[in-house]
Amino acid sequence: MRPFLKVDDQITLHLPTPKIANDIFQVVDSQRPYLRQWLPWVDSTMTVNDTLTFLKESAEKNKTGERLTTFIYNGVNLAGSIGFVRLNKKQKTGEIGYWLHQGMQHQGIMTKTCQRFIDYAYRTKALNRIEIKVASQNLKSQAIPRRLGFTHEGTLRETLLMYEKFYDLELFSLLKKEWVAS
Repeated sequence: MRPFLKVDDQITLHLPTPKIANDIFQVVDSQRPYLRQWLPWVDSTMTVNDTLTFLKESAEKNKTGERLTTFIYNGVNLAGSIGFVRLNKKQKTGEIGYWLHQGMQHQGIMTKTCQRFIDYAYRTKALNRIEIKVASQNLKSQAIPRRLGFTHEGTLRETLLMYEKFYDLELFSLLKKEWVAS
C-alpha cells in the first residue's frame, strides 16, 4: 500500500480505499467506548459496510476538495485518522480533525502527524488559516494544537450536540505566516 504522505520512517498517511475498511472498523470497534467520548460518528459505524460507505464518501469529498481525509499507520498498524473536516477554498481556511487509537497515545504520533500534515497543507493547499476545535473536556487533544503553536481563540459554548448532550469546544487557530516564522 503506497502512502499518500510520509511522516517519518514508521508513520505514514493513506487515502481512503476499500482495502483499509477492515483495519478501520476493527480499531473503531475495539475502541468504541473510548472514541465515543469525543466523536459523534462512532455509533453510526456498526459494520464494515458502514466503514466502506464512509470511505467511498471520503474519497469523493477528497476529489472535490471539500475535505481531505487520511488514515494514520504506524508501521503496519492503523493508528487513527487526520484530515480536513472542512476546507473553504474561497476563504483559504481549513479545519483539522483527528483521532488516535488509545493504545498508541503518548508516543508523539499525533503531534508529528499534525506537524507534517500542516506543513503539507500550507505548501499545497493555498491556505491562510488552519483551525482545530476540541471538546473542552478533552485535554489530551487540546495539547496537540498548544504544542504546535496554535493560538487559543476562545470557547464556543454548547456548539457540539453529541449523543443528546451539548458540549463546549475550544477553538485554536494557526496562520500561515506564524507557521512559516516558526
